[in-house]
Amino acid sequence: MSRPRKVKTEKKRRRVTVQFIAPAHAGKRVECYAICDKLIANERADLKPLKIGFAWHLGWRADPDGFLPLAKCRKRGDLDRELDEYDFIILLNKEAWPVLEAKQKERLIFHELEHAQLSLDSNGDPKKDDRGRFVCRVRKHDIEEFRSVIEKYGMNEDLSTLALAAIHDAERPLLAAANNKGMEKTVAAEEAKDKAKQPKKSQRRVKDL
Repeated sequence: MSRPRKVKTEKKRRRVTVQFIAPAHAGKRVECYAICDKLIANERADLKPLKIGFAWHLGWRADPDGFLPLAKCRKRGDLDRELDEYDFIILLNKEAWPVLEAKQKERLIFHELEHAQLSLDSNGDPKKDDRGRFVCRVRKHDIEEFRSVIEKYGMNEDLSTLALAAIHDAERPLLAAANNKGMEKTVAAEEAKDKAKQPKKSQRRVKDL
């Protein structure tokens, strides 16, 4: 007897999790691009020279801490820019986007735009590469903290910024000493003024009596 032939099962196709969003549909600007245009015009004029695109991300899941990504800003590499000229691509959570309100969508895109930055030279001018394209970078968050810490201590200045300033002062002891001397002189001057006023007040009181 011949052995039964094995039935070939169709291999499961790999799921595509990213889909580019065209800027226009049916002759109308797509919502995420329209929001982006408004924010750049009103809030981030520095990004006007850049080309920013959007793409859907499917299947994002919450991490072990319960954090669900809603969007991510990705800087494009040299090869990517050769292919489509986009400087940044903002990935949007396709499952979450429809349930967000208009103000929440605007806030989300504004947040991602804050990650998009032009690199500046020593004169404060935007850098360009040898192809004449703007050099870009991804900006980190100004503040990164646990909710429990904020609830306990409040939303104060970033500790790393305070520490950095203290380190710089420590590295410049002469400047710190000069500041201290200046403060001492100011305090001494104020104390002298107070002492000068005291006798006058006491003399007036004696006369009144």
